[in-house]
Amino acid sequence: MPLTPGEKLGPYEILAPIGAGGMGAVYRARDSRLNRNVAIKVSTAQFSERFEREAKSIAALNHPNICQIYDIGPNYIVMECIDGSPIVTHDAFEQPLPPAEALRLAIQMASALEAAHAKGIIHRDLKPANILATKNGTVKLLDFGLAKQSIAGTSAEETQSLGTTQPGTIMGTPAYMSPEQAEGRPADARSDIFSFGAVLYEMLAGRRAFPGNSAAAVIGAIVHVNPEPLKSPPAIAAIVNKCLAKSPDQRFQSATDLRIALEAASTRASSKISKRAIGIALAAAALVAVAIAAASFYLKSRKSAQIDSIVVLPLENRTNDPAADYISDGIMESVNNSLARLPGLRVVPHSVAFHYKGKPIDVQKIGEDLGVRSVLAGQVAHQGDNVTIDVELDDVRDGKQLWGEQYNRKSTDLLSVQNEIAREVSQRLRSQLSTEDQQKLTKGSTNNPEAYSLYLKGKHYTNEFTKEGFAKGLDYFNQAIALDPNYGLAYNGLAYNYINQDGWFLPAREAGPKAKAAAEKALAIDDADADAHLSLAIELQWYEWDWAASEKEFKRAIELNPKSSEAYAYYSWFLAPMGRNDEAVAAAKRSLDADPLSPLANFIVGSVSVFTRQWDLAIKQLQSAKELDNSYWFNSCYLGRAYEQKGRLPEAIAEFQHALTLEKENTEIWSGLGHAYALSGKKAEAQKVLDHLKEWSATNYVSPYAIAVIYAGLGDKDKAFAYLDTAYTDRSYFVANYLTTDARLDVLRVDPRFDALRRKVGLP
Repeated sequence: MPLTPGEKLGPYEILAPIGAGGMGAVYRARDSRLNRNVAIKVSTAQFSERFEREAKSIAALNHPNICQIYDIGPNYIVMECIDGSPIVTHDAFEQPLPPAEALRLAIQMASALEAAHAKGIIHRDLKPANILATKNGTVKLLDFGLAKQSIAGTSAEETQSLGTTQPGTIMGTPAYMSPEQAEGRPADARSDIFSFGAVLYEMLAGRRAFPGNSAAAVIGAIVHVNPEPLKSPPAIAAIVNKCLAKSPDQRFQSATDLRIALEAASTRASSKISKRAIGIALAAAALVAVAIAAASFYLKSRKSAQIDSIVVLPLENRTNDPAADYISDGIMESVNNSLARLPGLRVVPHSVAFHYKGKPIDVQKIGEDLGVRSVLAGQVAHQGDNVTIDVELDDVRDGKQLWGEQYNRKSTDLLSVQNEIAREVSQRLRSQLSTEDQQKLTKGSTNNPEAYSLYLKGKHYTNEFTKEGFAKGLDYFNQAIALDPNYGLAYNGLAYNYINQDGWFLPAREAGPKAKAAAEKALAIDDADADAHLSLAIELQWYEWDWAASEKEFKRAIELNPKSSEAYAYYSWFLAPMGRNDEAVAAAKRSLDADPLSPLANFIVGSVSVFTRQWDLAIKQLQSAKELDNSYWFNSCYLGRAYEQKGRLPEAIAEFQHALTLEKENTEIWSGLGHAYALSGKKAEAQKVLDHLKEWSATNYVSPYAIAVIYAGLGDKDKAFAYLDTAYTDRSYFVANYLTTDARLDVLRVDPRFDALRRKVGLP
């Protein structure tokens, strides 16, 4: 029977009903002993055991975003009375939340799940009605009636339900349950992450992710249909899509990873991908100082509104001279890299900010899209030797300018701008930045203004990722080092440049030693330089084939920068040739978890799937990577390899041909195309590719491995081994990475010559 106002349950007086469900009713009540309002959930008799277990599960949790339990009676639970409403209601349909607000609430939701999962408690009924938002914007997760708990020290089979569920029973609310729940299969923490994605989708879209006129229709959509694309910022949409992956293995693997991704809310949209990213710490100190000095000023004038997040936009080039881009792009990238080192400040990655280059700046919209409190933007004008830089920091909330400055200098005097702003930082932030933090901003930099300008040019041209761009980049880096032999960042730039050219435009015997020398110079200047350790690790693997030393450097790079997506990415490429497939897959996932929207990380997961021969997974992942960035030829190259192994040869050929439209001078793409032609029976076309590569080798570097792959496809084992032997002599990077991972060489593996080659290289 329903309770009426005035009735009592022990010391609790019923005030009013709040709601009812299949397992009982909830009432607002008054605790006469402590003089406070509470919520009482009263069970029906058949659910008393479930209620007792729910009480125990909630009692195990102590988190600001989880409803607290106060007491338990024979058939009721006494809980915190929350003055709030469901995070999404039917009244809110077609009225989606602003992305910034949805993101703020979602982070709290994820934090609550993280706490529950840490106790082994899986909610299993995450839905808007069980997530309340208070008037002050605090999220409260409640209703653990269907929760499941993994008991410490027990096996997976001993995981117990906190309810009375039987195996094969469908538990949860249809619109928000995971595919595994819908099919009656066991659900783990990743099931909650799917439900989380369905809720966040609804918050952002104003409609359910999986609509339907019946429970059966909804369940069918959950299992077989992807929701309509969100019109939200790419950073948030990609996180939702990852949560809603049909396979648990494709979702975030923990609520912690989900929370980190939400907090980053990052996307990467630059048209080119570097194999690694090396910071420009000197320039960083300049505009980092702008941002921090301005933020400090803001703190003094508005103490109640501390700036804890920022996006640094590319400087608008106000002249028609593309050469000025080296100032805009180089400085602003370094600002992001350096600001990210400072405690308590969330910085949107440079490649996210790069998405706004050349577009009108709407400070409030950008802040809303990216979930930041402040925006640093500006302009650069470059005429002859004169440079004018205007910068300002704006408040996202009201669009007001918080700080601004104009600098008129010679192009070789950019360093003086940095020094002036650094003095401002010293005056304003002396109480906030430790000596160690201040040193981080300039470690490995230079005091020579001309060297600084040359370094920015070297970085700019290297990032063009063309043969000509690499050559110009090397020239500028070397000029910078000639002016300042202790310029650590310039040595980092050299190592980065040579590693990118290895096997593509330069033979390994030229690129490898030069990359190593540059990385060691950078480390001699700053042994805590994570990027230099990563460069050295790659060189030790790709060229020297010193596997133990290489892994040591990879681990050191990760130790110094445990959030580095790139360090995990390249470590996965080390682990796969070692035959440590599970570790390689895990490292690739760590790379993606560290930066879920990184085109490089998305490619790495696909490439490791190719290495480990998970062809369907590789195809799905690389198709997704192409959607994220269709300008990166590596995605199409590896997708072609996956299609080839699935026997989808026309699609494979099409992918290689597409890759050639993006990069015509890369022999790896030509090699893939030639091999696909050979398997398709188009031997004449395959021979034309061979002839092209051999002719090209007269004036350009062509890796012998590329030719060996085509001969393997044609079934000419003797010539394939001849070119593999040459690749071994050349110490080709392809031998280090591909010899034990490339399925195209399977036709050669039964030949004793292959095993002899593998042993000489030292691969397992």
